[in-house]
Amino acid sequence: MYRILVIGAVSSTAQIIKKLVEHNLLVVGVLGHEPKDRDKVSGWADLSALSSSYNINYKGFTKINDQENLSWAIDKKPDIIFAVGFSQLVHEEWFSVSKLGCIGFHPTKLPLGRGRAPLAWITLEQSYGSASFFLMGKGADDGPVFVQSIFKVEENDDAGIVEGKIMQHIDIALDQWLPELKKGLWNPVPQCEHMASYYGIRKEEDGLINWNDNAEYINRLVKAASRPHPGAYTYYKDEKLLIWSCRVEKEIQFKGVIGRILLKNDNGEFLIQTGDGLLWIEEYAYKNGLSISVNIGDKLGYNIEDEIYKIKTILKKIQSE
Repeated sequence: MYRILVIGAVSSTAQIIKKLVEHNLLVVGVLGHEPKDRDKVSGWADLSALSSSYNINYKGFTKINDQENLSWAIDKKPDIIFAVGFSQLVHEEWFSVSKLGCIGFHPTKLPLGRGRAPLAWITLEQSYGSASFFLMGKGADDGPVFVQSIFKVEENDDAGIVEGKIMQHIDIALDQWLPELKKGLWNPVPQCEHMASYYGIRKEEDGLINWNDNAEYINRLVKAASRPHPGAYTYYKDEKLLIWSCRVEKEIQFKGVIGRILLKNDNGEFLIQTGDGLLWIEEYAYKNGLSISVNIGDKLGYNIEDEIYKIKTILKKIQSE
C-alpha cells in the first residue's frame, strides 16, 4: 500500500485527508501550515485536530522549506505527497522526497487558469471551476493531470458558493480516482500547453469598487470578493464600507448620477447608479463595525479632484499659520 504524506493549510486539504482515510489509504503524516495571522489565510483549517482524530502523525510549520520539515518528511518514507492549499513554493528537493512524486490541486479547468487566486478569478469571470489533481513539477500548475471534475460557475454564485462546489467536486474527483490509485494505476495525462492561460495574484485592495464600471461587472466583483475573501468595498462619510452581496436591477427605469443612492427599501437595501445600469446593494457593513445609515441622495466613493482641493485648502491654511 502506498505511504502518503499530506502538506497543506485549508479546508480543501482537510477534505482530501478525510477522503484518503475513507478510501483506506495509508496517511503516514501531515504537515500543517500554522501562519502567525490565521485570519488572513482564507479557509484556514486546523489540521492538527483532524490528524489527531485519525491518529496520524502531525507537524506544524511556518516555512515549508525549513530543513527540519524536510527531514521530518523524509523520515516518513512517503511514496506520494499531496501538497494542497498553501501559498508557499516548495523547493525542488521536495520532489525527490517521495518515490512517485508530489500531487498538487488546482480549482480550475487546467490548463486554463493556472496561477494565483483562482477562486476569485473564476467567480469574477463566471467561468468554469474544477477539482483538478496533477503531478507537480517546476512550473506553475503545469504538470500532467490525474483527474478533473468540472463545474460551471452560475450567475448567482459568489465565492462562498463556488468554494462549496469545489469541495463537492473534490469528493467526486477523489471517489473516481482513488480506487484506481489503490490498484497501482499511475497514468497522468499531459496538459495541452497551447491552451494554457494564467491568473495573477489578487489582493484585498483589488476589491475597491469603481462606480463608473457597469452594474454587471460590479456585481461579479462583489461576488468574487465575497466571503471567504475580505470583501468588495467603497467609502461613505470617510468610512470603509464593505459590500457583501448585491443584485442587478433590470426593470426599474431610473437615471441618476454615478455613485449616488437613488432608492432605499424597507429591508435596508439601497439602489445605486453605476456607469451603466443600476445595482441593489443587499448586505453591507462598515469595516470598523460602525452603524451609519446611508441616505437617499448621498454618494459612495470619493470625488478625487474635490478631495485634492480639500486637502490643498487645509495645507494652505496650515502653512499660513
